[in-house]
This record gives sequence, structure tokens and C-alpha cells, in this order.
Amino acid sequence: MSEVVRVGVIGTGFGAHHVEVLQQLEHVEVAGVASAQPERAAALAERFNISQATGDYRELLPNVDAVVIASPPALHAEMVREAAAAGVHLFCEKPMATTVAEAREMRDLAEAANVVAMINFHQRFMAHWRRAHDIVAEGQIGRLVAADMRVTMNPVSYLASPLWSTSKAAWFSNAAQSGGLLASSVGPHLVDLMRWIGGSVIDVAAQTITSLKEIPLADRAALKDVDADDGFAILGRYASGALLTIRGVPVTYNGGEWDMSLHGDKGSLIVAGTELLMAGPGDARPQPIEQPNAVNPRTAIAGLFVDAVRAGSPAPEPTFVDGIAAQALLDAALRAGHTNQWEQVEQV
Repeated sequence: MSEVVRVGVIGTGFGAHHVEVLQQLEHVEVAGVASAQPERAAALAERFNISQATGDYRELLPNVDAVVIASPPALHAEMVREAAAAGVHLFCEKPMATTVAEAREMRDLAEAANVVAMINFHQRFMAHWRRAHDIVAEGQIGRLVAADMRVTMNPVSYLASPLWSTSKAAWFSNAAQSGGLLASSVGPHLVDLMRWIGGSVIDVAAQTITSLKEIPLADRAALKDVDADDGFAILGRYASGALLTIRGVPVTYNGGEWDMSLHGDKGSLIVAGTELLMAGPGDARPQPIEQPNAVNPRTAIAGLFVDAVRAGSPAPEPTFVDGIAAQALLDAALRAGHTNQWEQVEQV
């Protein structure tokens, strides 16, 4: 591998943010961008002084060492097939795919091509989540008994983000295209964090809701007949026997609050925003504990990917295996929401 890793970015919605992150790293050249809307690719290339812009992502592959796949989930498997066949390293946005079968195929293709393949679970690199993970792994709260995670989201303000386009909002609001809070937005991050910290989940029960069937957009148009969820509640069981709950709560205020509570047989750990609190036997209530130094999680995970590509080393976590495991949990939760029954989580 040469000194500089040439990266192509596929997708110009959140892909624009990937360009910003990559251009902050050493030994990286963003060599091209692609979008199904060529004018968006051209505008992004001009904004960031990128040499190639195209409406066909396949035109990037001969000119790059790696790609960031930031397209709609239904396109991820196809793009991995093409990129892996070209020997191009893979950094894929969550959710990894639309089904577990697709995710497994993507993993197999990456392994056969011997390319670095990572999934963008950047929340793992937030300092407070990493510290929570280490505290549980070190046994400081004893055997995990129950875990709960909650995020609030305003569906209207979420879709008004400047990183969104009308076309992206259209697929995101459609359940058949893996849109919604659970399948595509925060759901993949939440299930990954709960697995990463608590271990494998064996089965789940779930319910989802769509609180807003019509959503105004920034350009004064409106999304009508929205059927993707904007709220959910999941109850699950870890392989260890511990219980977990994961909740996505639609709100009318700005939202964006992430909280987790982890309770063991020797203590409790609370993550409230970025604050960490712990309580042990006899304590009246959880008390703040030392905070780790904050890092930029997006540059941290992108830097690991680039370093692995340059070194020719195996993919660091989170890998496509982690993507499969998260997809399996998501699929089971979405099935449970339809069947009103407990559903088993397919194991990797």
C-alpha cells in the first residue's frame, strides 16, 4: 500500500460528513464521490476539491483503494459485491444490510477478497460508552442482571437535518426500504452497544409505532403516508440470563438524549448523556465518577480503518461480524413487532 490511501465516498447525504472526517486524517485522499443524483456528487466534489464526481459508483472503483458506503441500506449488498470483486477495502454505514442473509453474504465476500471490512458503529468510540464497557468487563458491578437503554428523537427535526435530502427522507420514511428509527437510524447503534457491553442476545419481544404519518420537510414539501417507525420498545434476554430493554421514544422537543443503566449483583452503572454514575451496596444513590477524556468518535473509527488498510492488517472491531450480529437482533425485533411473539435472535 502506498503512503496515501485513496478513498471514494458513495452517497452524498451523510456521505458529505464522511468526506469532512476523512479530510481531517493524515495519509488519506478523498479521490472521488458518487451519487445517484450526479448534480449532488458534482456539488460535493466542488465544495471539497475532489477530483472525481460521478453518478455511477462503479466508476470510482478503479481509482480508489477503499470506499465508504453511505447509500440507502437496500443498496449496501450490491455495492459490497462490486467493490470486493475489485479488491477495494470497505467501510460501510449502518445498518449493514436489510437482512441477515445479505449481511452474511457481505461478510463472506469481504473475507474471500481479503479486504478490510468495517461497519460504522462509531458510538463505541465515545469515551463514556467505552468506559461503561470496560467497567462491566472488569466486573466492577458484578454479574449483569438488567440493562436498559433509551433514546429520544424528534422525527420532524431529525428529517430537517442539513445532511438529509428529500430523496433520502423518502426512503427513510418507508419501512420496506429499511427506514425508521429502529431499522435504520439509532436502532443499529443501540443494539450494537447493548451487545458490545452485555453480550449475545438470544430472544426479544418488541412493539413499534409510527406517531407521525406526515412530516414537513425543510423545503416545505411534506412526506406523506409515512409507515416507518419513529418509536419502539424492545424486551430481550441475554445469553447470560440478564434482561435488557431498549426504547426509542418520539418527542416533540429537540430530543437526542441517550441514556443507559446497567445493574449487576454488586452495583449499578448509569450513563446519563455523557455523565457516568455508580452505586454499590449501601449507597443511597448513584454518584458521579471520573470522566474519561473525550475523543471524536468519527475520526477515531475512520483512523482505525485507514491504519488497517495502510498496514495490510485484519479489520479491527467493529467488523462485518458485528454488523451481522446487530442485523440479527434488529431483524428479530422487527419480526416480533409484527408477530406479537417472542422471536429468537439468529446467532453469528
